[in-house]
Amino acid sequence: MNLNVEAIHAHLKQASGLDPDAVYVTEVTDAIDLDLVKSRTLVEEALHWLKKGEEPTYDPGLFGLFHQPDTFDNAQRVRTWRLPDLEKQIGRLLQQ
Repeated sequence: MNLNVEAIHAHLKQASGLDPDAVYVTEVTDAIDLDLVKSRTLVEEALHWLKKGEEPTYDPGLFGLFHQPDTFDNAQRVRTWRLPDLEKQIGRLLQQ
């Protein structure tokens, strides 16, 4: 497991075609009230799971990928990459 931020950034950028510091993983408490729990960049999210040594499994009703932090607004949703893609890439980082 490599916790080098630059290497994680490069890996995620190559895998997603997106700037990993400009895409946010946002979590809400429930799918109705959409109260924000946390919002982290792709790099911060990957670091979180790498430190735990686990591959995440996201519930798409409670998590999403967005172009802005601290939002669950569908207009800000990333359309070109999905949560399972991020799960897979974090798994690959764990294998390094």
